[in-house]
Order: sequence, then C-alpha cells, then structure tokens
Amino acid sequence: MTYRQLYGEIRSRLGDDAQAYSFYLLNRPLPELSADDGVVPGSVLDTHKDAVKRIEEGEPLQYVFGHAPFYDLYIDCGPGVLIPRFDTEVLAEEAIKTLPENAVFADICCGTGCIAAAVLNSRKDTRAICVDISDKALYYTERNLKKYGLFDRAELIKLDVFDSWDGLPKADCILCNPPYIAAAEMKELPENVKREPYEALYGGEDGLDFYRRIITASKGHFKGEPHIIFEIGYRQGNALRQLTGGKCEIKKDLSKNDRVCVIRGFL
Repeated sequence: MTYRQLYGEIRSRLGDDAQAYSFYLLNRPLPELSADDGVVPGSVLDTHKDAVKRIEEGEPLQYVFGHAPFYDLYIDCGPGVLIPRFDTEVLAEEAIKTLPENAVFADICCGTGCIAAAVLNSRKDTRAICVDISDKALYYTERNLKKYGLFDRAELIKLDVFDSWDGLPKADCILCNPPYIAAAEMKELPENVKREPYEALYGGEDGLDFYRRIITASKGHFKGEPHIIFEIGYRQGNALRQLTGGKCEIKKDLSKNDRVCVIRGFL
C-alpha cells in the first residue's frame, strides 16, 4: 500500500478523526499523504490495521496509541483515566503566567498529571501537590512526571475531595479541572467519550458539585490570599459567577467559549 492509498482509507474510515489519526500513526499531516506514492512499511500497516479496528469499535485514539499531546508534551494515558484535551491548556497557560515566584500549587483531580507536568516543565521555580481519588490517575501522574524529570518537585496524595482535607499541605494556588458534566449531558456524550471513566466526567446533577466542594473545603488551605484556577464547561461561566457572588474572572478559550474561572481572595 502507498501513502496515497493509505490517505484514502484513513479519510473514508475515520472521518473527523482522520487528521489527528495521521499525526498519531505517522506524525505527518493528513493532506501530505495524498501526493505520496511511497510504500508504507509493513510494520506501520500492522499498527494501522489494529488501531483503526479499535477506533471504529469506539475506543478513543489516545488510548489506542497510549498518549495525547498537551502543551508541548506527550502525556501518557490509557483506559481508566481522563484524556488530556487542548481546552485544558488554557488553565495551564493561566497558571504558568500568574503563579507567584517559587509557588507551590495543588493540582486537584490531577488525572494524568498533564496540568502539573505542563506547569512544572514551564516554571522551574514551582512545586506541585497532585491530588486524586483514583489509583490509576496517580499512577499516570507519577509516570508522566518521571517521564519529563519533574517528579522530584511533586508530592502525590490520594484523596477524595469530599472527605476531610485535614493534612493536605497548604498551597499558593489550587488548579483544578474537575468532573463537570451534568446528568442530562452525560446521556448525550459521544460513545468514545463514554469510554473514559465516569467518575472523571460526572459533576453531579447540575455539574457543579466539585466547584462547590472545592471552594468550601479549600478555606484555610492557602499560604496567602486564596487563589483558584478552575477549568469550566463552556456553558458554566454564569453559574460560577453566581457561586462566587461575581467575585471571579471568566476567561475564554481560542474558540471564544468560557473555559477558565479564576478566583482570587473570595474565600
């Protein structure tokens, strides 16, 4: 099979996933393949055959290939942990730009550790406290931090955020991409997203349970002025304004959707 023929197969079988798939499989943009009559190596075709079958069966391509790009890093991920997404880079960017010098930040609901890894990698003066209820999440966080030589600046803690926060170290800032999908929206998720862990997606009946809990439980857990940076759903900006009495700043992503809520001094 030539790359030109592979291009046609990828386009016809994977639809909207075709462009991303081409980067995962070949690290090449899809249109580039359309004029390439070179022969595809047999090992690549074997990988392609297995990968496309799994994707067509509903498995996320990030699970199939075992990683996801995030803020110039390649974050390892797999079944049982939330897949890093481009939208979350807005949160990481806000933290990188605004954390004080020598800050200690808590990455609550850390998942793969993508946020902590991006911030630690970009801000060599910072340290992280990575918190999650899931053993699988903490496994991937440790794996990703070690992958980029960042683990010596991090502490991992297993904690259900709805349990007591006694003993959780104080931080200069809390970063959090919590589960925030509301009950009605859970039923409408694409099949490949439903392959991700339910507990990393579902945020309660209205999607706000984790925001309420973290805002309340974090009182007294800051070294100085309270500072929280949340990722939020694109329709949740007004809800966060109401939760904070308007004492927050909502920032948008590149698509001009509400994506990050910054709270300072509210608590």
